[in-house]
Amino acid sequence: MLKLIFGMLFIFTGGMSMLADQAKSGLTLEDIFQSDQFQGKTVTDVQWLPDGSAFTFTRFNAGSGERDIYRHNVATGEESLILDGGSLSLNGQPVRMTAYQTTGQQNTLLLTGPRKQLWRHSYVAPYYLYDITQKSLLPLAKGDPALQNVSLSPDGKRVAFARDNNLFVAEVGGGEPRALTQDGSFNILNGVFDWVYEEEFGRADAYRWSPDSKHIAFWRTDQTRVKTFTLLDELPYYSETTSLKYPKVGEQNAVVAIRVVDVASGVMVNMDLGENDDIYVPRIDWSAKPGTLAIQRLNRRQNRLELLFADIRSGKTHLVLEEQNEAWVDVRDDFIFPGGTDRIVWTSEKDGFRHIYLSDYQGRQLAQLTRGSWEVASVIGLDEKGGWVYCYGKKDSPAENQIYRVSLDGKKFEQVSRQGSWNEAVFAPDYQHYVGYSSDVRTPTRVDLYRADGKALRELERNHIAALEKFDMVYPEFLTVTTTDGVALSAFVMKPADFDPKRKYPVLVFGYGGPGSQMVLNRWGMGGGFRHLQRTLWHQMMTEKGYIVFCVDNRGTGGKGKAFKNLAYGDLSKWSVHDQIEGAKYLATLPYVDPARIGFWGWSGGGYLACLIQTRANDYFKTSVGVALVSDFRNYDTIWTERYMGLLSDNEAGYQAASVLNGAEKLAGNLLIVHGTGDDNVHPGNSWQLVEALVAANKQFEMMMYPNRNHRISGGNTSRHLFTRITNYFLENL
Repeated sequence: MLKLIFGMLFIFTGGMSMLADQAKSGLTLEDIFQSDQFQGKTVTDVQWLPDGSAFTFTRFNAGSGERDIYRHNVATGEESLILDGGSLSLNGQPVRMTAYQTTGQQNTLLLTGPRKQLWRHSYVAPYYLYDITQKSLLPLAKGDPALQNVSLSPDGKRVAFARDNNLFVAEVGGGEPRALTQDGSFNILNGVFDWVYEEEFGRADAYRWSPDSKHIAFWRTDQTRVKTFTLLDELPYYSETTSLKYPKVGEQNAVVAIRVVDVASGVMVNMDLGENDDIYVPRIDWSAKPGTLAIQRLNRRQNRLELLFADIRSGKTHLVLEEQNEAWVDVRDDFIFPGGTDRIVWTSEKDGFRHIYLSDYQGRQLAQLTRGSWEVASVIGLDEKGGWVYCYGKKDSPAENQIYRVSLDGKKFEQVSRQGSWNEAVFAPDYQHYVGYSSDVRTPTRVDLYRADGKALRELERNHIAALEKFDMVYPEFLTVTTTDGVALSAFVMKPADFDPKRKYPVLVFGYGGPGSQMVLNRWGMGGGFRHLQRTLWHQMMTEKGYIVFCVDNRGTGGKGKAFKNLAYGDLSKWSVHDQIEGAKYLATLPYVDPARIGFWGWSGGGYLACLIQTRANDYFKTSVGVALVSDFRNYDTIWTERYMGLLSDNEAGYQAASVLNGAEKLAGNLLIVHGTGDDNVHPGNSWQLVEALVAANKQFEMMMYPNRNHRISGGNTSRHLFTRITNYFLENL
């Protein structure tokens, strides 16, 4: 009888174990890259009405496969459908909406049709005005599908856009578009940016309407002197080429001019930027003073940023503010010009950490509004009536992003966000309410409506992801790694769900390491966008296969002040490799880590770091995978590279020291190189040059090239295929 009971217990407990195994299945690459089960729900494309009484947003309609637009009333919480995305049509033909903009009129929306992507931020598309009341579409420029950078004037009466590198304007009610410029060509760009400005200054829309809708200020870019780079498509029977102007380190940049055109008369005035044309103009904004344009001028070395005020009638400019640094000055969207005043709200790192300052139009500092050994991440905006400046900051931890507000007299400082470690907000124009997005590494991003002081009014989306319950999820644990020379580095670790401290585990290290970057973030998915979540889910999958996942932000990364960040300057390899070694040394002290089985992988700058590690730190790392890598920074563009490395003429030794090519003969262990042949950002020649150097040194490696894929190496089945390759490589070699 006792044997029978024990047997029944064995069957019962064994059966329970089998049920548990069935309930908690293991992640697969198909789960991560070929399903939407982890996508979650959110409130997307939030745009406020001008009076702040309501906001619009989009919601995916599973029935039509399109996005619908809703309006949410702040006072009542009532939501109403204002556009059925599946019902849009023109002349009996369906129209697909890919984006929308609210306008100055509550019953009119500006819709973007199907987009054709150009580079990272830029695209062309047809545009339409949608009348909510009449449910009717009015095509702009007769439905031309090649419109770019379309925006309505502040008074809602006109629309401006770029086409064929010229700037146009048209009346909203109809009529033929009128060209404001006529010299647009492959080399002359009006109202659109060249490749390097778009990529490195993060903008595609190269013009700004004046607040009174009477003028447009725009960038005119002459890229004649910039050398042409050619991408090669070898999939057709006869190869085809794509040409772009791409200024590499030490080469000539485009010549940029800022012009202001009177929309009614077409009269154009050139703003005086000085005699030196080897400069950058990363931002322009209209000041609160009528007829005055604010221009940010940056020297080629990028260590001196000047704010100029320009008289749009004469074009004359004068210097208002200036910031300098021995390394570089970051370009920000933090200059705000309160209406009806001669004050400027802006941020600076001049005291060692980015903080908010108040100055006047003569450049005199009136107040430092925030201070301390922590960073203001960016300014969100200004409540002029209430006298508050809203910002994101990292007061309690560099891994967090909280919402704060400070009074314009600097006397009151408050944390607004009250839940989650990572917060983002879309504020109403009157700064009385905001739609807030909050998360942490364990909690998917939820969406709520708040008062401006942080009081929650109502939940908009809880974002419960049921698929997470099917798996035995593990989440990053945060820690501090102290280097042998006493520097505290931020890190995280992910351990298998069945972690046994008596076992010896291999470790997969992930990193990027570039200047000002941060990988160690207390945020859902560890970054913005679904691709970051897929990466984190892949790390989860690797823990299920018996690996510990580790990441450390080396010296030169962000969140810890300007001095820490400046350590990257002049040689991007020095501290990144040094501190990844420090991370490996730390791992080797842990009794449950197998120090002979530590590997590394990274993408872009992280791909560069992976190759450095396998040539310079192979005593500590057995296997690395470098995706979309830079092999030598002389291959990369002027703006990004010279910002952090200095000019080639001033720092040739630094460029030599930072090059992977110079240490190819030291490769040991296992290295997989991955690149897309259509990468317009980090050109595939980087990998080919490394291959050439490794072959010359008789070093064995493996390589995977993806035809015509860009820097993201995505599309169709690509992501699944790529991560299958990476997974198998580590399983076989680590």
